[in-house]
Amino acid sequence: MKLDHQEAGAPYALALSARSNVLQEFAGGPGQIALHGTNNIGGVLGTAASHGCIRLDTQAITWLATRIGPGRPVTITQ
Repeated sequence: MKLDHQEAGAPYALALSARSNVLQEFAGGPGQIALHGTNNIGGVLGTAASHGCIRLDTQAITWLATRIGPGRPVTITQ
C-alpha cells in the first residue's frame, strides 16, 4: 500500500501474513508484520529497532512495491 509521505514507514507498507511475537495488536488490528520504508521512523537499517517489521530504504521498498502484488509469497532469509 502506498502511504502518504508523512506517514510512518512511507513510502510503502507491504503487509505479510506473519504476526509479531511482541505486539498482539497494532492500530486496532492484529500485530501484523510488514515490509516498509523508513520515512518518519528512527533507527538505523539493519538493527533490531521494531517489533518484527522489516525496514527498507526508499529505493528498495519502492522496487519491491512495483514488482510484487497481494498474495505473492515472500520468503525472508537472514
